[in-house]
Amino acid sequence: MTSPMEEFGLNFEQTKILCSFQYFLIQQDVDTEADLLTKQLKLRYLNHWIKSIEKFLSSIASNGLEKKNTSLYTDYSSFEEVFKRMKWSINKKRPLYSIVLELSLFNLYAPFGTEEDEQFKKLKISERFSSIILERLMFFAHELGVEKEYVIRFQSNHQKWTNEIIGSSPLNFLLGGLIGGAVVAAVAAAIAIPVLVPLLAPILAPGLSGAAAISAVLAALGGGAIAAGGFGMAGGMTVIVGGGAILGTGAGTGISSLFAQSPNLAVREAAKFLVTFNDIILVQEDVIKQQIALNARNIIKAQRNKINEIEEQILEMQMARVNTQEQINNLQQVVKYFRKALEISQKLLKSFLDKNGLY
Repeated sequence: MTSPMEEFGLNFEQTKILCSFQYFLIQQDVDTEADLLTKQLKLRYLNHWIKSIEKFLSSIASNGLEKKNTSLYTDYSSFEEVFKRMKWSINKKRPLYSIVLELSLFNLYAPFGTEEDEQFKKLKISERFSSIILERLMFFAHELGVEKEYVIRFQSNHQKWTNEIIGSSPLNFLLGGLIGGAVVAAVAAAIAIPVLVPLLAPILAPGLSGAAAISAVLAALGGGAIAAGGFGMAGGMTVIVGGGAILGTGAGTGISSLFAQSPNLAVREAAKFLVTFNDIILVQEDVIKQQIALNARNIIKAQRNKINEIEEQILEMQMARVNTQEQINNLQQVVKYFRKALEISQKLLKSFLDKNGLY
């Protein structure tokens, strides 16, 4: 039986391709920056980002060949040959759509947890690149064989699900607008680095420590990739993307501990999960409808299990009577968000079953 997590996984080469596309987005923004001082700062950011991402890739490499090939593709001509070869070699297109989803929601200037963040946080997309980034994203989607319209579809539906998860009050609507791009920066600001690293390093940057782990953790998180090892994944999947983190087991460690520190991250991942569920999994044309229904049911079961797991963790924390009230409150908020996402995904599945005459 297919694991629910496999619908959200990328293998090593697919992860490297995703990160390389992200590199080209940042690089083009640097190229179009008119202000010389800002351009230099963006170049410094890009160099730091490359080092951090390549350390992350090194940490998730599972064999000697992968460990020797952790450098990003920075020449587009040779890169084009690589991703087109990947595109034609896979049996199912789901990973291609997952890559486009993460590109569509990519925050170009996420923090690293270093002293330079104070300068980097001032960075934003140049006016010139801002006017063409959507066109660029659509071009990348087309290159991967994904309909260009999916870029806008992914972006708008992520915002839609974010608003539904957090509610529709004016304050919550504003929060929804911030979650997509600024949540990683908020995480870095809200959580002390000495606390952040042991929370996430086991699943985001295995084998790294200290400053290297900090940068790799936050660079990976900003790009949407979470190391699959912490989720017990097998079968060549090295990272989880597309919101699959909300299905992960092990409520007391890794990504769940981060949710306990920052419920806003849970919103971002839950909204991304719903985009994957509705706009990728339920509409696959290369999988028979009965199999899609079975996979979707297993995913929803995993959602329920995750909620139960977090609720058990809350009970244990309450019984321990230690000074964890803030984390308890945060986890209760996470459960609220996840229950809303579960309610939405159940409705989406019911609509799919009705539409296709499946019961």
